[in-house]
This record gives sequence, structure tokens and C-alpha cells, in this order.
Amino acid sequence: MKKRTNVGRPALIGTAVVTLAALGLAGCSAAGSPDADQVAQPAASAAAGQCGSVPDLGANDPDGLLKEFSPETAAAYNAYPLPIKKSVWADWKSEKDGKYTAAIVGMPPASAFVNVMLDTVRKELAAADVEIVADLAPDDPTNVPLQLQQFSQAVALKPDIIFFIPLAGEPSVDAVKAAGEAGIPVVSMQSIVDSEYAVSVTGNSVLQAMNVGAGTLSAIGGKGNVLRVTGIPGISNELYAEEGFQNVLELCPDVSVAGEVTGFFEATTAQTATLQYLATNPAGVDGVLQSGTMGLGVLNAFHESGLEAPPIADIGATQGFASWAAQNADYPYVGSTTPTVRQSQVAVDIGLRILKGEGPKINQFVNNPFVVDRSNLKDLVDPAWKTTDSMDLAGDPEMFFPDEVLKEYFNNPSS
Repeated sequence: MKKRTNVGRPALIGTAVVTLAALGLAGCSAAGSPDADQVAQPAASAAAGQCGSVPDLGANDPDGLLKEFSPETAAAYNAYPLPIKKSVWADWKSEKDGKYTAAIVGMPPASAFVNVMLDTVRKELAAADVEIVADLAPDDPTNVPLQLQQFSQAVALKPDIIFFIPLAGEPSVDAVKAAGEAGIPVVSMQSIVDSEYAVSVTGNSVLQAMNVGAGTLSAIGGKGNVLRVTGIPGISNELYAEEGFQNVLELCPDVSVAGEVTGFFEATTAQTATLQYLATNPAGVDGVLQSGTMGLGVLNAFHESGLEAPPIADIGATQGFASWAAQNADYPYVGSTTPTVRQSQVAVDIGLRILKGEGPKINQFVNNPFVVDRSNLKDLVDPAWKTTDSMDLAGDPEMFFPDEVLKEYFNNPSS
């Protein structure tokens, strides 16, 4: 097992003032599978430690808490950047027996992803007869101080639970602790918080980049040059993608990074940036490692340049790219999915389980990235989809924390 070398990275990540969820991007790491055999592993044919394989970097589990989990569930924590801690709520139960109240501290509805996520949380809470006493969001996805002020306002209302999408993880730690000390559990959706007072519900973005990156490097035969298409410099999911891609590139000495363009996690921006790169590099590249949700834009750039599309790591896959790949049977497609609605449903389910005293064992609920490749692509693509469709590829939503896996995370799971 390779020794982890990302000590200190969580602090750097936590200082970011924007998260991908605010841009409709955070969901790209959240789909998962309860069983390694059910996940399409594009690098499965590569021997361990060889180019095209996914390195085993272990979990950041200083207290050995993951030993209680099945090997399949624990595998989701490979290279996860934050330490796993025992949850403060492991032996806690609300004094109430139903008729709960909740506060939502989210993000500006600046994207379809955020809208869907928050609307689903509201609907799920209403269906569970939970009263929403506050529904707050800052005016701008960079306004961390305002969000923290709103979080304090929510705590002052003394809800039974808070559902939170933090703009930045590290600045939120003290606020989450204050809520916990007031007896209010916090469920952090998508963005992760390094606190035993919160239960973060997310996917492993580092492992996601490792899975999809390894598949892409395998598709080019472990040789050649690749283009890096990055998102927003310095923010959490970009740093996670960088770390994941670097981990698999270290196993590929015959692959070099020929260039880098910034797409800001916007497909059209990535398309323009890639076109500009190809205009000065007409020979193209052998592969592309893009950090998330920009795959369709990158694909279109190659088409517009009159070049054959190389293997592109389609993290945060779209229906359009998947549809095009399904129509081109010789294209070595590798991507990952985003089950936005299911994510929100699971977050509410977890919150209600905490209130009922089921006792979360740990503070980080992490699901295995769900990878789409040639083994399952046709099963997931609707023939009616258009190749221009930028909608997220949901994949199989039920693979995100199915009930039998979710029960592993609780001391007293309901039947």
C-alpha cells in the first residue's frame, strides 16, 4: 500500500470560498455502488501498480473506525482527503418523538443542480412532516461571511437539525461545532466539513478522478501525451481532481501532460479554451483529463477542429457525451455519474435517522464513485437522448447509498 502524502491538503481545500455545488458541479462525485463488482472498473485489467490501475492509497482513518465496515464500503475511502472521526451523535437521540423542525442553509440557486438539490430536500422534509423553520442562502456563491451569519441565525431558531451546503469547509468548522454544542446535528450535503459535529454526505472526488483517470490512461495504452482541462483554480473539487489524476499519472512514466487549459467547470468555456489550444497544437493529444462537467465541451472542441476525439475523462458525465459515445461503438468511453435527486433524498434520510437515535458511527459518509464505461454504457443511455444534451447523466440513482449499505453507518439501524 502506498503511503498517503496529502497531509495538510484539507486545510488548503477548506479555505476555498467557492464550491462546485454552487455551480452545479458538486454532484459529479456522488454516485456510488455498494459492491465493487457492481462498479464498472475501467482499470480492472491493469495489474496493481501498473499504468492504468487505481492505486491503493488507503483511508485517512487514524482511529481504525472503518474496521467495522464491510471491505466494499470501506473501499470508498481510498485516498479520501479528510480524517474519519467518531460522530458526536453516535449515542444521541432527539428528545422529541416526531414533529421535528429543520433549517436549511444552502447556496444561491445559481444552477440547476442547486435548485434540484434544495427542492428535493424541501419535498422530502415535507413528506416526513418536518417543519422548515428557516430556508436561507447567501446572495453570492463567494459570500462565505454571509452564509456563516445565516448559519448562526438558523442555530438561534433552535431547529432539531440543520441541512447545510457549506461554501467553504474549514471556515464552517466553528459554526458547526457551535450548533453541535447547542444539541443541533448538522448534515453537510456535498461539501465536506472536517468536524465530528457534522455528518458529511458525499462521494470521494479523489477516488473518482483516479478511477476515471486510470481508465482514460489505459485507453491510450499507457503512452502518449494528455491535455489537462482544469476547473476553477484553488477550489476543493479542482484540488481533489488534481490529486486523483496525479496519483494515476505517477504510475504512467510514458505519459506526459502536454498542456493545460482552464474551463472554469463550464462546458462552453472549456470548449473555447480547448479550441484555442488545438489551434496552436494541430496534432492534438492522445487523451484528455478534465476535472468535471466539461466533457461535452471538450468533445465538441475536437469535432469543431476536425480532429478525432481522443479518450476524454468524462467526470460529471452528460447525457449528450454518453449518447454520442453509445453511437460510436469503437470509442473508449469512461465517465462518472451524478444522481442529484437521490443525493438529497439520502441526506434527509440520514438526518431523520440521526434524530431517531440510530446513531451514526462516523462523521464522513462516503460513497464509491459510480463509473460508466463500455460495460454498462448502453444500459444507461436512452436512445432518445440528443448528443447536444448537457443534462447530467444520472446513471443508476439507487446505487447511491442503497439501504443495505446505509445501515452499516449506524449503530442502531432501523429494519
